[in-house]
Amino acid sequence: MNKRKKGRSLGREKDQYKALMRTLLVSLIDKNKIVTTLAKAKELKPFAERKITIAKRGLRGDNLAMVAKIRLLKKDLPEKSVKELLALVKLSKREGGYTRIIKLMNRKSDASPMAMIEWTDKPKEDKKKNVKKEEIDKKKVIKKN
Repeated sequence: MNKRKKGRSLGREKDQYKALMRTLLVSLIDKNKIVTTLAKAKELKPFAERKITIAKRGLRGDNLAMVAKIRLLKKDLPEKSVKELLALVKLSKREGGYTRIIKLMNRKSDASPMAMIEWTDKPKEDKKKNVKKEEIDKKKVIKKN
């Protein structure tokens, strides 16, 4: 007798599902919040929190444990995202609940329920990036005049 599987398949095979979760997590790490369907957001939440827990355990342990946990993360995520994830973990003092899901209006085209997923502890932006953005804006204003 066939039993139900835990979780959602999202209309994909196992490898495609893993790839989707990885890309969604990388986007969440880069942009700090993303808008996606409610089903994808609900599947991403435990996936992201598991990765943060792995990173946290790696930072708390000795060097050997740290290397092993970071290697586990690098297998799934690009190096830039792993560094940003570790920075987020250092910032967070929580034991869980690192992400929040906010429901949005249904999508206009197919009426699928949409949601925004974001970090509960928002990482601080680098001052250097803000200064560079301001300089670029000033240059654009000067060029227009």
